[in-house]
Amino acid sequence: MTNSEVCNITSSNHISGKKPVYKKERSNVKLEDLPLDVLCTIVSKLPAKEVSRASVLSTNWRYICGICFYKLCFTGADGCCRDSFERDQYCQYMQRFIDHVYVVVQKCHAKLIEEFNVKFEFDTMLLDHLNNWVNFAVSSQTKSIAIYLCPINKRRTDVDRYVFPFHLLNSESKISHLQCIQLSFVSFRPPSEFRGFPSLRKLDLEFVDITMKDLDVISSNCCNLTWLSLVRCFLNCELKLDHLLSRLLHLKVVRCRVTRIELRVMKLATFVYDGCFVPIVLNQDSKLDNAHITFSGANFQDAVTALLNGIPSMQHLTLQITWQRLETQFPLNKIGKFTHLKVLQLLMGVTLEDINKFPFSILRAAPFIEKLEIHFSGGDNSWFMKKYSGRKHLEQCEYNYLKSMYMTGYKGAIGQLEFLLHIVGNAPALEVLTVEMTQRLYGDIFFDMYKKINLAEQQHALSTVLCKSMLSSKVKLCVM
Repeated sequence: MTNSEVCNITSSNHISGKKPVYKKERSNVKLEDLPLDVLCTIVSKLPAKEVSRASVLSTNWRYICGICFYKLCFTGADGCCRDSFERDQYCQYMQRFIDHVYVVVQKCHAKLIEEFNVKFEFDTMLLDHLNNWVNFAVSSQTKSIAIYLCPINKRRTDVDRYVFPFHLLNSESKISHLQCIQLSFVSFRPPSEFRGFPSLRKLDLEFVDITMKDLDVISSNCCNLTWLSLVRCFLNCELKLDHLLSRLLHLKVVRCRVTRIELRVMKLATFVYDGCFVPIVLNQDSKLDNAHITFSGANFQDAVTALLNGIPSMQHLTLQITWQRLETQFPLNKIGKFTHLKVLQLLMGVTLEDINKFPFSILRAAPFIEKLEIHFSGGDNSWFMKKYSGRKHLEQCEYNYLKSMYMTGYKGAIGQLEFLLHIVGNAPALEVLTVEMTQRLYGDIFFDMYKKINLAEQQHALSTVLCKSMLSSKVKLCVM
């Protein structure tokens, strides 16, 4: 018997006359008792799935897995740009940055890199080094790569861009762990034979040189993609993908110069669009949770028609129309309904006296809304303290489910008051009405101007008009 074993003879064995039973007690040594560098070496040899499983076993393993993964972020000093230096000084500054990155990379050799981020002004001097760093990151099983290479002149679109090195991703083992790619001012042009990123979940592109064909190649081979963001990626054509994006949950398209959006999605939860007024068609089975739409050069009537044709099943809608055109009246029976829309937020930068630009068409199309928010912006002191001479005739429309209304940027304009009274007079279930004088949209450049007038008198005047209207005594009214 060795020293590490202990002989235990039970009393029952003596009584029964049976042979004594020897029990071996193993030394209480656990895997996490090994030296930390040994543990990190073991963890680095495991597949990512096994590392994830190990991290949920205990808090000890979660700590071990956490310190074995490195998050590397390299950024240039704030305020330091090429224009701040002579060329020789700037080259020295850049060389110090490059040397610093290599020192850290060398220390992290053979380690697992969870995130690898680089943010710096792009210069051709960085070209070969960037390729080496990307190769290091993917070879280290990184889950996330972010490359933000700001040009000297951000306003120019024809700047030199770093070409993402797809040729370094020739091994599936190098990209099998990659889950997130964030690029800015980079050329992202995959070869036609590219087979995609099998584990990619998030693709975030800003000012990236990419064509519709490139985007189709990438997205068609990323079956796990849940997040797609395109900001100022000038496609200059339709954003149309024929294949199904079965797992896409979040889609963002901002200022991409698209002429149409048509996508097949299964369960999109959030959709953000900002750009010219274009047709939008999202074919999906489930309801869209949130839509944030900014159209330029349209009116509410056109916006309603486009949204009813393209995404009628949304539940929360935030809508803004810039450079808004006049709205023409059309019969109620010629408009469809947003049958799932419960929350409607309208951002209105309009001339407040122009009642023809108010969103009556979208309100008629949303009979089941329960919460309405309207945020006004713009104006001058001619709107303040208008004398209300009586109510104008506006088209009757019932909002039987509306329980809460919140308006900001109220300046006492006749158009605003008419619109407010229209809502109040047609919302029998209204419980809360809140009106703020200050603007929440774009700040309030006229705040000092109307702060000098008798604000209390303005609030009192509005409260008096509302109380004399059809406002129920059960409604909680707050004017501030």
